[in-house]
Formats: sequence, structure tokens, C-alpha cells
Amino acid sequence: MKTEAQFIEFLTELRDTLYRLALSITCDSAEAEDVVQDVFERVWHRKDVVLESAYPRAYICRMAHNLSIDRRRTSARRHIFTIREEIGGNEENSIKTDIKDMASLTRDIISRLPEKQRLAIHLRDVEGYEIEEIAETLETDETNVRMNLSRARKSVREELIKIMSYGVKRD
Repeated sequence: MKTEAQFIEFLTELRDTLYRLALSITCDSAEAEDVVQDVFERVWHRKDVVLESAYPRAYICRMAHNLSIDRRRTSARRHIFTIREEIGGNEENSIKTDIKDMASLTRDIISRLPEKQRLAIHLRDVEGYEIEEIAETLETDETNVRMNLSRARKSVREELIKIMSYGVKRD
């Protein structure tokens, strides 16, 4: 990318990917939008570093991942405080999901995977990233990415089979 216009076009093409990645972590569309804006601002100020990296897209996605995690942690702390105020901290927080279709069910199952598995399956199967880019984004090696993908897919498959067979959803 030699010109500023090309850099802006590159960022524009990444916008939806960054939003979906942030949304998959924060589970809040407004937070995800804020993450994307923060990432764009930070990338703009560090564009030389971004462009010098081997995988600029992975670098930017890693930045979005980290900011999303930070926002989710902050949001979770506020949420726990609110729950304690409302119910006195004595009741467990239970979430019941109305499963309307297979896509919704699959997203729900994926959201409960361990973080590395959830991100690996999202980046590969939803965003279409290559294994090398995922390894760079998750700061791990390709073998770990493949292992996390395999485990994630197996968990999703087993959970779907269990739900379809018994109509039971594991918490």
C-alpha cells in the first residue's frame, strides 16, 4: 500500500470483519462498533508499524481482539456489580436461550467454547482466514491453531448431536 487512499481502502475492507470479531467477543453491537472505531484510530496512528508487519490484517485483528477482551472484562465487572445490587448476590445468574434455528444454536454453542477455540473457529469458518493468519492473530503456532479448530469443531458437532438427539442443552 503506497498511498493513503490504498490504506484507507484496506481498512474499509476490514471493517465488517473487525465488527464481527468484536461482536463475537463483546456480545454487544454498540461495544463492537466502539472497538472498531478505537482500532481504526490506533491503526491510523501506527500505520507504519502495521504496514511493516508480515500480516497486517492479522495485526489489526489482534488489536481488535485485545480491545474487545478489555471491553468485555470491563462490561462484565459492571454487570456483576449491577446483579449484586439487584438481587443481593444470592441467586445464580441463569440464562435461557430460545433456540429458533440451527444457525442460532450453532452460534450459541460456539460462544461457550474456550476462547482460543472460539476465536479459531470464528476466524477460519466465518471470516475465512488462512491458518497462518490465525496463528499470527492468536500469537500461537499453526499446530495449535489446527488443534483448536479440531477440538472446537468436535465440541460443536457433539453438542449439536446431543441436542438434536435428546433435546437437551448443556449449560
